[in-house]
Amino acid sequence: MTLPPRKPNVRQVYHTYVIQARDRDRLLAFLAERGVEGKIHYPIPIHLQPAAQHLGYRPGSMPVTEAQCGTILTLPVHQDLTRPQLEYVAKTVREFYKK
Repeated sequence: MTLPPRKPNVRQVYHTYVIQARDRDRLLAFLAERGVEGKIHYPIPIHLQPAAQHLGYRPGSMPVTEAQCGTILTLPVHQDLTRPQLEYVAKTVREFYKK
């Protein structure tokens, strides 16, 4: 699993918290079973979406982007989450990877 980079002495503000996860789909199901709602934003790379067809990109044009679409997972993050809820999300992700 890869977390977003953090800079020392800088307070991070996220409107999404996106990780790159091995076994992403299994992790997503594991989280859902435990009441944690994850999301997959952009399951199809933007350059391959119908709105971008006129740009002429084809599968393989952006291999890193395309690979990331199979691994990225957005975890819950918003102003109403309590610290215990955030800790539960983190604990649940760690629990998945301990198996």
